[in-house]
Amino acid sequence: MINFKSKFLNATLAVTAAIPLATAGLFTSASSAQAAALNGGFNYGGAGFPQTTVKVSKTSLQFAPSPGLASLALQSGDFTAFNAANIFNVTTNPLTAGSLFLDLGVFATPGTLTDGANTFNLTSFNTPTFSVQTAGTSVRVNYLGFFDDGFGNKTNAEGYITFVTQDTNAQTTYNDGKTFDATFTGLAVSTVPEPAALLGLGAVGAVMAMSRRRKSFVQ
Repeated sequence: MINFKSKFLNATLAVTAAIPLATAGLFTSASSAQAAALNGGFNYGGAGFPQTTVKVSKTSLQFAPSPGLASLALQSGDFTAFNAANIFNVTTNPLTAGSLFLDLGVFATPGTLTDGANTFNLTSFNTPTFSVQTAGTSVRVNYLGFFDDGFGNKTNAEGYITFVTQDTNAQTTYNDGKTFDATFTGLAVSTVPEPAALLGLGAVGAVMAMSRRRKSFVQ
């Protein structure tokens, strides 16, 4: 009985000691998130602006007009402050880490789409996936990168861009190192939770689980 009480007391002390640590981890991750550049996400609006076309090849994405223009939709978090973005040409082979891809702003406010602040920058660009349709081919490219608010604060992010082309042999054209014309049809980007934030949440969950186990012992 004494041994059981001793183990119970040790477990209780462990839970009590873990709570401040887990709480501290949560507050640390929260403060880190607040210091991050941008958090949230958005999709392509697909209306209101002239259609952006693109030349796709193994070595680059060349938009027309250059830069291309995209309306934003379904904005969440910090991205509700923006309604449009300029899309810049990308050299994909090799991709220069931190290549400027999107410059976010407000379409009705001159200069905000080219101010170099609140940008999305590419760090990796996957090989496109092709899906042949009746009258052409849809193309999707996944990528990774980060948002930069212009003050050195950065947030990791991931997303994809989609195109459609009338070339039913677009995959072969691409594999042969040639270029095919396509229309820009979609875009999505969302920030990725920092590992520290996930660790903090995991620690809190562990403490709650230990607390529930302690209550079951008492009962």
